[in-house]
Amino acid sequence: MNHDLNDPQLESLLRGLAPAAASPALTHRVDEELKLDMSWLGTSRKPRPLPRWLTPATWASLGAAAAVAVMSYLPQPTPNSALATTPAVLPVSTIREWEDVQNDGIHYSAERLPEQHMTVISRERQTWIDPRDGAQMTVEYPRQQKLVLPVSFQ
Repeated sequence: MNHDLNDPQLESLLRGLAPAAASPALTHRVDEELKLDMSWLGTSRKPRPLPRWLTPATWASLGAAAAVAVMSYLPQPTPNSALATTPAVLPVSTIREWEDVQNDGIHYSAERLPEQHMTVISRERQTWIDPRDGAQMTVEYPRQQKLVLPVSFQ
């Protein structure tokens, strides 16, 4: 090979190069992969059924909205009223501490998609104070949440 090529000769040599044609085996593999990818598009997704809690929550929210609408038309208390100037208790803090996180493994949804299931066990502490006498109230209760996280394999 001639190592004494100048720039114009090197450029003309590079312009003359052409990529090699893909082998029939590679073309066949790419076609099969594309068909597999296209098959996912053809599957119809069934609509998910509504959660059981959604209907009662909807009715409760409609009731709350009706109560707010009615209360907005009621006369407001006067500023001289003791109840209007001093609330019974004031929130001070809400603290949630995680006690344990459990890995419940990977499960597959109805659509055959992987999901990571986790259980989070925590304790929530809420504190209120009575501004009239400084009394402090603390309520502590345990919580357990089930989390479902999407999984992506790369």
